[in-house]
Amino acid sequence: MNGATALAVTYAGHMPRSAYERSKSVETIAWQEHPLARSLALRLLQESSGESRQAIGQALLDVLDDAAGLPPCKLTVADRPQRHRKREGRLEMKTYGYYRCDWDAGEARRGSIRIYNLTAIRQQILSPKVFLETLLHEWVHHYDFAGLRLDRSPHTSGFFARIRAVAETLGVGFVAPPKREASIGPLRAVDDVVPPGPSRLRPGGTDPPTWIRDQIAALFGRKEP
Repeated sequence: MNGATALAVTYAGHMPRSAYERSKSVETIAWQEHPLARSLALRLLQESSGESRQAIGQALLDVLDDAAGLPPCKLTVADRPQRHRKREGRLEMKTYGYYRCDWDAGEARRGSIRIYNLTAIRQQILSPKVFLETLLHEWVHHYDFAGLRLDRSPHTSGFFARIRAVAETLGVGFVAPPKREASIGPLRAVDDVVPPGPSRLRPGGTDPPTWIRDQIAALFGRKEP
């Protein structure tokens, strides 16, 4: 996240209904068949090095973008620990990855995804399943901005349904979060929900909800202290 980019907290109750309601209502991805994407996704589950993950992950993004008719999205896999924050010696927040794009004249341009390949505290290599889920999570942000042309990409129940739809199409549905309705009440503060404005960077997906982090921990290992 660019420290120079001003971020604001926006809650569901203050978000334009057109963006929030449309995100919630769309549960599938509109695209053409893409048999190559399935093999690339399965290959990613066999890789651990940042270099291999970046090469194969970029190939997967290219196929998904082409299949969905989206502009290209660049992937960077950083061989460094996840950005994180502690409070009283305990891990309070960590960033798996984020999505950014330039917003110009109502169009999302030069989309990019960054994923950290090492865990926040122990600095271990991110598990293949978590890496792939993070990649799909961030790509759905790209789909929201460049495909659905939303001016925000909130974490609605529809957003997570779209992740599941992609994962199931790729034959890797087991990496996606289970079906869950959005909780009643305001959204937790996240920095991928920002006010609209021309030509500004839009980060996305920097901190998955707590329930996703808890389920990832239950499936793939204990929580980091």
